[in-house]
Amino acid sequence: MGQDMRTFWDERAEEDAFFFVDNRLQYGRPDLERFWSDGAQDLRRLLDAVGAELRPSDRALEIGCGVGRLTRALSPQVESVCALDVSERMLELAREHNGELRNVEWLLGDGRTLAGVASQSVDACISHVVFQHIPEPEVTLGYVREIGRVLRPGGWAAFQISNDERIHAGGSPLDRVRRGLRGAIGRGPRGQNDPRWRGSMIPLSSLREAAREGSMAVERVAGEGTQLCCVLTRRR
Repeated sequence: MGQDMRTFWDERAEEDAFFFVDNRLQYGRPDLERFWSDGAQDLRRLLDAVGAELRPSDRALEIGCGVGRLTRALSPQVESVCALDVSERMLELAREHNGELRNVEWLLGDGRTLAGVASQSVDACISHVVFQHIPEPEVTLGYVREIGRVLRPGGWAAFQISNDERIHAGGSPLDRVRRGLRGAIGRGPRGQNDPRWRGSMIPLSSLREAAREGSMAVERVAGEGTQLCCVLTRRR
């Protein structure tokens, strides 16, 4: 699973990293000023949605950092950031575009765990528009358990999951054919019919159980039943 995901996201990074991190952008012609400013806004929206606050003394972990869109906004607010991604190419671009961030460690993940992050070493964990692309719900739930492992007692995680099963069906057969053809001839993004893009939804009952198994409690849920379901968990 991990190598499979790495291959897919390395290919997307080569194709158009900025679009595949934020597909509100125009494919092939990204507005980079908007890309970075929207990253700061999305971080703020996530934290506000669940009532989370960062502190200057926090050691933060970001899961699925991509090219560092949210990392750039997160870095000045905390003591240090461990920014993890499954794609080696995404991390290369993150370093290239964020060389001024001196308190960030860029970490290559294995696509299933938070290996490389020490147990009880993190005060705050962030993840946005990442888990919704994982095709196997159990992998996402495994990450939730791992978040509990790496958080210090009292530490929190603010992350987004999809709670809407319809989003992951990929539309009608005709929609899928049209997307595939546009990608094949270079007139549109490739890979959007792939399960590694379409991902999967997570039932809140399963999420709560995984959080409990990771010694966490779910404190707040915002946007239940939607693709942009935001969750706050806290380590006991």
